[in-house]
Amino acid sequence: MEIINKIGLAVFKDGKILQVRTSKQEEVFYTLGGKIEKGESDIDCIKREVLEEIGCEVDESSLRYLTTFEDIAHGGLAMLRLKMYEGQLKGVPKPKSEIVEIGYFDTNSDPKNLSIIAQRKIFPWLKKHGYIN
Repeated sequence: MEIINKIGLAVFKDGKILQVRTSKQEEVFYTLGGKIEKGESDIDCIKREVLEEIGCEVDESSLRYLTTFEDIAHGGLAMLRLKMYEGQLKGVPKPKSEIVEIGYFDTNSDPKNLSIIAQRKIFPWLKKHGYIN
Protein backbone atom coordinates (compact mmCIF):
# COMPACT_ATOMS: atom_id res chain seq x y z
CA MET A 1 0.00 0.00 0.00
CA GLU A 2 1.27 3.47 -0.89
CA ILE A 3 2.43 5.67 2.00
CA ILE A 4 1.70 9.41 1.80
CA ASN A 5 4.05 11.52 3.93
CA LYS A 6 2.72 14.89 5.07
CA ILE A 7 3.64 17.60 7.53
CA GLY A 8 0.84 19.14 9.59
CA LEU A 9 0.51 22.25 11.71
CA ALA A 10 -1.70 22.22 14.79
CA VAL A 11 -2.99 25.70 15.61
CA PHE A 12 -5.00 25.75 18.85
CA LYS A 13 -7.63 28.25 20.00
CA ASP A 14 -9.98 27.91 22.97
CA GLY A 15 -9.40 24.15 23.31
CA LYS A 16 -9.95 23.49 19.59
CA ILE A 17 -7.69 22.83 16.59
CA LEU A 18 -7.84 24.62 13.25
CA GLN A 19 -8.85 22.40 10.31
CA VAL A 20 -9.34 23.20 6.61
CA ARG A 21 -11.78 22.00 3.93
CA THR A 22 -10.53 21.72 0.37
CA SER A 23 -13.63 21.85 -1.84
CA LYS A 24 -17.30 22.67 -1.85
CA GLN A 25 -18.07 19.05 -2.77
CA GLU A 26 -16.01 17.68 0.13
CA GLU A 27 -17.57 17.76 3.61
CA VAL A 28 -14.42 16.65 5.42
CA PHE A 29 -11.95 18.98 7.14
CA TYR A 30 -8.24 18.15 7.25
CA THR A 31 -5.17 19.18 9.21
CA LEU A 32 -3.42 22.28 7.91
CA GLY A 33 -0.29 21.34 5.93
CA GLY A 34 0.71 19.09 3.08
CA LYS A 35 3.38 17.09 1.27
CA ILE A 36 7.06 17.97 1.46
CA GLU A 37 8.55 19.08 -1.85
CA LYS A 38 11.96 17.81 -2.93
CA GLY A 39 14.75 19.44 -0.90
CA GLU A 40 12.37 21.01 1.61
CA SER A 41 12.70 20.72 5.39
CA ASP A 42 9.66 20.08 7.61
CA ILE A 43 9.69 23.74 8.66
CA ASP A 44 9.97 25.03 5.07
CA CYS A 45 7.01 22.80 4.13
CA ILE A 46 4.87 24.11 6.99
CA LYS A 47 5.66 27.73 6.14
CA ARG A 48 4.89 27.24 2.43
CA GLU A 49 1.69 25.23 2.94
CA VAL A 50 0.26 27.57 5.60
CA LEU A 51 0.91 30.63 3.42
CA GLU A 52 -0.66 28.89 0.39
CA GLU A 53 -3.69 27.53 2.27
CA ILE A 54 -4.67 30.31 4.69
CA GLY A 55 -2.47 33.30 3.79
CA CYS A 56 -0.61 33.46 7.11
CA GLU A 57 3.02 33.32 8.04
CA VAL A 58 4.08 30.99 10.85
CA ASP A 59 5.88 32.22 13.95
CA GLU A 60 8.90 29.96 13.45
CA SER A 61 10.03 30.38 17.08
CA SER A 62 6.71 28.85 18.25
CA LEU A 63 7.08 25.63 16.22
CA ARG A 64 7.39 22.45 18.23
CA TYR A 65 7.21 18.84 17.03
CA LEU A 66 4.34 16.95 18.70
CA THR A 67 4.24 13.41 17.25
CA THR A 68 3.72 11.39 14.08
CA PHE A 69 0.34 9.84 13.29
CA GLU A 70 -0.29 6.93 10.90
CA ASP A 71 -3.61 5.62 9.63
CA ILE A 72 -5.56 4.97 6.46
CA ALA A 73 -5.75 8.10 4.29
CA HIS A 74 -9.23 9.49 3.73
CA GLY A 75 -10.68 7.46 0.86
CA GLY A 76 -8.86 4.32 2.01
CA LEU A 77 -6.47 3.88 -0.92
CA ALA A 78 -3.22 4.65 0.89
CA MET A 79 -1.60 4.98 4.31
CA LEU A 80 -1.02 8.48 5.64
CA ARG A 81 2.00 9.35 7.80
CA LEU A 82 1.51 12.83 9.28
CA LYS A 83 4.31 14.54 11.23
CA MET A 84 2.48 17.04 13.44
CA TYR A 85 3.94 20.29 14.72
CA GLU A 86 2.33 22.85 16.99
CA GLY A 87 2.73 26.54 16.20
CA GLN A 88 1.29 30.05 16.15
CA LEU A 89 0.17 32.04 13.13
CA LYS A 90 1.07 35.61 12.23
CA GLY A 91 -2.11 37.19 10.92
CA VAL A 92 -5.73 36.13 10.58
CA PRO A 93 -6.35 32.86 8.69
CA LYS A 94 -8.51 33.14 5.56
CA PRO A 95 -9.22 30.45 2.94
CA LYS A 96 -6.88 30.72 -0.06
CA SER A 97 -5.80 28.56 -2.97
CA GLU A 98 -7.54 25.16 -2.75
CA ILE A 99 -9.09 25.88 0.68
CA VAL A 100 -12.80 26.85 0.80
CA GLU A 101 -13.42 26.92 4.56
CA ILE A 102 -11.58 26.96 7.87
CA GLY A 103 -12.96 25.86 11.22
CA TYR A 104 -11.93 25.05 14.77
CA PHE A 105 -12.87 21.59 16.08
CA ASP A 106 -12.59 19.48 19.23
CA THR A 107 -13.73 16.01 20.30
CA ASN A 108 -17.32 17.30 20.65
CA SER A 109 -17.44 18.21 16.94
CA ASP A 110 -19.42 16.05 14.51
CA PRO A 111 -16.99 13.26 13.48
CA LYS A 112 -18.46 13.06 9.95
CA ASN A 113 -16.75 16.42 9.34
CA LEU A 114 -13.31 15.03 10.21
CA SER A 115 -10.86 12.88 8.27
CA ILE A 116 -10.38 9.25 9.31
CA ILE A 117 -6.94 9.92 10.81
CA ALA A 118 -8.34 12.88 12.77
CA GLN A 119 -11.19 10.78 14.18
CA ARG A 120 -9.16 7.70 15.06
CA LYS A 121 -5.71 9.05 15.95
CA ILE A 122 -5.18 12.83 16.02
CA PHE A 123 -8.14 14.03 18.11
CA PRO A 124 -7.91 11.27 20.76
CA TRP A 125 -4.16 11.93 21.13
CA LEU A 126 -4.64 15.71 21.37
CA LYS A 127 -7.39 15.30 23.99
CA LYS A 128 -5.31 12.80 26.03
CA HIS A 129 -2.40 15.27 26.08
CA GLY A 130 -4.58 18.28 26.98
CA TYR A 131 -4.40 20.21 23.71
CA ILE A 132 -8.13 20.12 22.88
CA ASN A 133 -11.43 19.55 24.67
